[in-house]
Amino acid sequence: MRFPFSKPRIEELDRYLARKEYDKALQAVTNELKKNPAQFNLLLRQAEILGLAGDRDRAITLYRELAERYTKDGFYAKAIALYKKILRLEPSAEDVHEELARLIEEDIRTRLPLEQRLAAMATADRRSKPHATDPERDQHLKELQASALFAAFEKEALQELLTSTTLRSFREGDVIVTEGEPGSSLFLMVSGTVQVFTRDEGTGEPIHLAQLGPGDFFGEVSLLTGKPRTATITADSQVMAIELARESVDRIAARHPEVRRILEEFCNRRAEEAVEAIIRRRRSG
Repeated sequence: MRFPFSKPRIEELDRYLARKEYDKALQAVTNELKKNPAQFNLLLRQAEILGLAGDRDRAITLYRELAERYTKDGFYAKAIALYKKILRLEPSAEDVHEELARLIEEDIRTRLPLEQRLAAMATADRRSKPHATDPERDQHLKELQASALFAAFEKEALQELLTSTTLRSFREGDVIVTEGEPGSSLFLMVSGTVQVFTRDEGTGEPIHLAQLGPGDFFGEVSLLTGKPRTATITADSQVMAIELARESVDRIAARHPEVRRILEEFCNRRAEEAVEAIIRRRRSG
């Protein structure tokens, strides 16, 4: 008795990967991409699977294409993460940071400044949906605002900054930073979500403060001041984040004094925006 051939299905992707059945995993992604070739998340999974399967050259090519597209859309943090993935596959590819700095510089030069881009997106959305908010649009706005940090640096300083960052991955349940412990780095969320807690001074019980996602920062106080961590951050899902260490900032700032000023201004502005958002939520509630 012959059984009909069953094509690999995208719903089984995690099972294929767990079994290291990379041919089936790639076929499942390819089949799904035929329906919509522009699905960034699937293209990213395709690149990851190619790397796992040992097809390093094709994986790197796809990562470069995706990073360039992210950069042209203004999502620099995602592009940085992809270039870091290229370096994991090809550690000798030292030109990737120079290439990314050039792409960011070109995007800034040829397109509207990020502030104007944000305003244009918000205006268009208000016209099309005057009585509703679009979570996807809000998420895009947040990630574009995060990218404004990288747009503020001159090319040489930006390249050094990109070289100094590290791509970090965390599993669900991982404690990323712990309140009260020494810390000297900032994290920029690329994907996933984290939970933020502090301890009640009287009872010692944890108090939930917030959930953070792509485009959010944490750890900036420790980066700028060297003070202990002010909260505990735990991964709520698989998390990918870009880490920037204080020692790297100090080294770069010795040659480019504007780096520290830009970081301080950006972090202070984000802190003010976070406070304003909390006040708005309380008033609306």
